[in-house]
Amino acid sequence: MPVDVIERLRSEVSNLAGLKVSDRPLEAVEPYVLEGLDVFVGAEELLPVRGAAGTVSGLASVFPERVVALDGVGELRAALDRYPFQAAAKYVLGRRGVPVREDVRAPLRRLSDNEKRELDEWLESS
Repeated sequence: MPVDVIERLRSEVSNLAGLKVSDRPLEAVEPYVLEGLDVFVGAEELLPVRGAAGTVSGLASVFPERVVALDGVGELRAALDRYPFQAAAKYVLGRRGVPVREDVRAPLRRLSDNEKRELDEWLESS
């Protein structure tokens, strides 16, 4: 959504409190960081973004301590993005001891056995 549309909405409605911006690179996000509007960044590898209220992070559901500490979040996200993200996130959560089912809804797909082995190797080495 163009920034000018956001500005127009802010002037016409009273309940626009914030938005999530998942664009990349940082230069594409910065125009949306507007005074008085809570902007949440979706691309974890960009964090921290000056003026943003925070993040809406899928990665934080898997590695909350690392996202809070901003500890290698770009590398973590890139590692999981090599696979179908939701399936990889659920698999890693299970490996971290969180009771979660591995299934995902169509059109998403589960991980192959080979992808699970690759993730296991990555987890053991990181």
